[in-house]
Amino acid sequence: MRPIEDDTKPAPSRRTFCSGLGAIAFLGQGCTIGTDFESPSAELPDQFFHTREKDAQARGAAEWWKKFNDPALDRLVSMGLAQNLDIRKAIARIEQSRAILSGAGYPVSGVSRIGEAKATGGGADGRSDSGFVRAEASWQLDLYGQLKREREAASYRLASSFADANVARTTLLSELVTAYADLRFYQELIRVNQRVVASREETLQATLSERAAGESSELEEVTELDVAQARSLVATAKAELPEATILFFKSASRIGALLGQAWERPRSGLDKKAPQPEADLSKLKVGIPVDLVRNRPDVLFAEYRLAEAVALAGSVEAELYPRLQLTGNLNINYSGSDWLPSAGFFRVGLDVPLFDLPERQAKVAAQQARASELLLEWNEKVVEAVEEVQNALVSLKFHKEAVAATKDSLDAKRDVLQLARTGYIAGEIGFLQVLDAERSLLTSENALALDRRNFAVDFVQLNVALGGSYG
Repeated sequence: MRPIEDDTKPAPSRRTFCSGLGAIAFLGQGCTIGTDFESPSAELPDQFFHTREKDAQARGAAEWWKKFNDPALDRLVSMGLAQNLDIRKAIARIEQSRAILSGAGYPVSGVSRIGEAKATGGGADGRSDSGFVRAEASWQLDLYGQLKREREAASYRLASSFADANVARTTLLSELVTAYADLRFYQELIRVNQRVVASREETLQATLSERAAGESSELEEVTELDVAQARSLVATAKAELPEATILFFKSASRIGALLGQAWERPRSGLDKKAPQPEADLSKLKVGIPVDLVRNRPDVLFAEYRLAEAVALAGSVEAELYPRLQLTGNLNINYSGSDWLPSAGFFRVGLDVPLFDLPERQAKVAAQQARASELLLEWNEKVVEAVEEVQNALVSLKFHKEAVAATKDSLDAKRDVLQLARTGYIAGEIGFLQVLDAERSLLTSENALALDRRNFAVDFVQLNVALGGSYG
């Protein structure tokens, strides 16, 4: 991998030493100390769990969230990518890195100064003016590639800033789409509880009617206990509504925060009834584990940080060798209307590390250790990336099966409740059987809503784990 915006030719890959210092100083060129960065590699499996894919898959510009086929979600994502504060801060850091790169490794430094002294007196002497102009500049010969390594480091820093911004975009997508799935999940819980309240109130009314008429079934008499239990179940269902409503509003507030906005209430489109999002998996491609090295922005970020550290190690290593600096100075003076003879000098400076050599060697060792640490961080990121994909694939597979199984169970339990209520009114079965049927239906409806939510979140986590895309 080469640093961005780097037009230099490849440097030697091993440490070198330059001889012939005088000739090199005359020619104004040298060689490069340190090691050129090479992209790291890791041993990875040939494929992921429960997949048979063997071909590489570039994420490209695939907008995976559109697989939910939800226009409201698409609008939120577009707003989030444009307005999220973390993304905007990351973009600001890109501009900082651009500025650092623009001034990195510049060999010329200097100063120009204009000084003036003016004195005005009376008498025959009249007025007298005097002043001077001075310019001074220094040029550091890059004998051992220190300035080149500084430019490389700044270039890799800029590349890591771009990767960091993409990490922020991926994080935004993960949190935003998950918050949207949670919001629709809590909406569904509210609807389920509202239906349960209506169903239990219907059962309570039937129980009161049976009790008031003094009727009883052949199996079990309607007692005060039955009435009390029916009232209790109605109250329990009503008591569960506020918590689901609170969680719904918290999800809406979270979405607003991710968009960089403070909402006083859910915006249009979020407070309306809508189905839970369900992704289309028909064209899902996961590729192979090695794809993560080039598709995951956090892995790329770790790689660019490592590259920067390697370049900085070469820069500090160059400080172990003598540094040659050429300095020129020019002074021009004037007095009154006369320009006086100018003066100047040319100086050659040789900085030889001697007394502070141990300190410089310690800096080299520290920077090399830092590069070793960042290499381990890169390997850690790759291992975590594979783990996240594996976990998401397994969860997606089994939550998809859970959604299908819970749907079948729910259809059967609706029939059971209808038959139980009809039999209870006809006096053919007892009240407890109706209550059992209601509890079972409620459990299945909540389970289906949760399975759908988990299935949607698994799809989000899988695409984020695969590395994008973020539009």
